[in-house]
Amino acid sequence: MFITISNRNNIIIWASSFFPVIGGLQSATFEIGRYLIRKNWNVHIITNRYPRALKSYETISELKVFRYIFLSNPIQYFLSGRIDMFFAWFFLKPINLMRLIVHFIRFKPKVVNIHFPDHQLLECYLLMLLFRFKIIISVHGNEVERIHTLSKKSIRYFLYNKLFISANKITGCSQYLLNKLHELFPHLDHNDFVPQHNGVNEKYFEQPLFASKNENIFSAARFIPKKGLDLLLKASQKFSQNQLHIAGGDDSDFLTLGLKKREGLFLLGPLSQDDLANNLAQAKLTIIPSKEEPYGIIVAEALCCGSPVVATNVGGIPEVIALATEKLSPNEKEIFDSWVKLVKPNIDSIKKGIDALLNNNGAIEDYINLVPKFRNNFIWEKRLENYLKLINTY
Repeated sequence: MFITISNRNNIIIWASSFFPVIGGLQSATFEIGRYLIRKNWNVHIITNRYPRALKSYETISELKVFRYIFLSNPIQYFLSGRIDMFFAWFFLKPINLMRLIVHFIRFKPKVVNIHFPDHQLLECYLLMLLFRFKIIISVHGNEVERIHTLSKKSIRYFLYNKLFISANKITGCSQYLLNKLHELFPHLDHNDFVPQHNGVNEKYFEQPLFASKNENIFSAARFIPKKGLDLLLKASQKFSQNQLHIAGGDDSDFLTLGLKKREGLFLLGPLSQDDLANNLAQAKLTIIPSKEEPYGIIVAEALCCGSPVVATNVGGIPEVIALATEKLSPNEKEIFDSWVKLVKPNIDSIKKGIDALLNNNGAIEDYINLVPKFRNNFIWEKRLENYLKLINTY
């Protein structure tokens, strides 16, 4: 039985995490929310109250943010000895569900856009059974990897499957990611899959451009195996005249990967958007050595800052390159290809890409002059045009 409560201009963006927590998911949902407000939609953000010190309600840039405590699998708590969390799950789940039901009745959402469904799976499923609203599920990468490890007999797989079947549309930050999802759920209608490429934060458009670069090789990534930092270290080793600066982690994170520091290597730790943009703009070149990559926003950010780039030809990265070059003339594409190298994810290919850029005798000013065209293609306003058309049809 459905309760029909929808209001034409009300939308809930339901994300597993949101600002002030920093990350790609948080940035994407923030930009979508701000865009919809500018387009006269009433937006509520529902998210997990983690860390617990965060407020249960606050307003961030006109976005009304409601935080609930969504706990994980109670069996895992029990097996790990967290008896307190085991009992808390049975106490908080029904309370949260009642609060959410009241929230939905009062707000009357026309559309619910679920991002990165995770600990909130059960609540999403039950509310879907209770209320008649349109569902858009947006995947960002890690959740697809997690689903891949699930048993098809597990409750989590059952809930994912029910949500995906019920969704009006499923968006992903790349066609590559949507294809991976379809491999896991081949019975889903491929026509309901819509690529929704992410835009770039406005700070990268405001960054001054430099034709005169320093001698640093730069990279930025989470310090996890799939980001290929081991490939980067070995591929860049022979270019000892260039310091290697890596942002995103510290010495402890580096050692956890089993990597060893060397002379000329500097770990910059997590950087603000301003500092990241400045490093990208001034570096001799930027390397993205990923072994797997759902999208590759760092590639778009590097291009928008006028950095020459060596990036691996994996995952969604070719789609980022296609977006950057879609409005370039044949001559402009030739210039682009001389300063941006897509390579295989191995040491030798990355090394050849670095060597090609360090020995490029072309005028980098010609490449810098193309940057305004890159930037225009990664503006969030442009990236979300099709998303707006989609929800306006409901």
